[in-house]
Amino acid sequence: MSDKHGSNMENVLSSQIKYWKQQKTDIEARAEILPEKKQNRFPFITISREYGCGGYDIAAALVEFLNDGRSLKPEWAAYDRVVLEKISSDMGLSEQLTDTLTSSSRKQVTSFFETTFASYPSQLSVYRHLSETIRTLAANGRVIIVGRGGGIITRDMPKGFNVRVVAPVEWKAERMASINSIKKADAEKLVIKKNAEREKFFRDLVKFDIASPYNYHLVLNNQSYSTRDAARIIYEAFVSYTENHL
Repeated sequence: MSDKHGSNMENVLSSQIKYWKQQKTDIEARAEILPEKKQNRFPFITISREYGCGGYDIAAALVEFLNDGRSLKPEWAAYDRVVLEKISSDMGLSEQLTDTLTSSSRKQVTSFFETTFASYPSQLSVYRHLSETIRTLAANGRVIIVGRGGGIITRDMPKGFNVRVVAPVEWKAERMASINSIKKADAEKLVIKKNAEREKFFRDLVKFDIASPYNYHLVLNNQSYSTRDAARIIYEAFVSYTENHL
């Protein structure tokens, strides 16, 4: 990770891994007294977003709400495509992350790939390692997974809160035109093409409709809110959900 974002996230991940390893030791030490499945596990959040909605900016703001004044160990952290793919391709980081799982949690992660994932087409084989990274992070908790099918990969896991961020095509086109310094008409074509490709990929290969609002705990129209307000809404919905369901 050469950029500032990557370097900061590597430090955050190292801190989380250190705590998760201690958590693993504590869970295994208490196993005879209290079964692992009844011991406290941290929740996690996934953010799925339409192309052009800027999900990571919201996730970064959400992290601030989740950590604010709480002295949490470990603190919440957001993982986007760049960081997730870096972890997946770095053997050392992958091994450290896998090492944080108890034998029971590791068995659950493995079981997913031996059953559900095994039925997926061969085109998804390159997606497996990334999926293992995502499920391991979610199993430890206090992480926000942005994109990469995080909500699909973790949909059978407890303590997850799944968010979908959407916006009108025109709003997304204006945003992408500004970011990429291209004409709005070209940005609109790009937005429509990318979203169609994403929906088709998951619908055809894993039989999952990422556009259906029924697959999420919360769907948010990003056009209507500032980044911070969007994060605050997700935070409040998450707190309410965890208090009533987790």
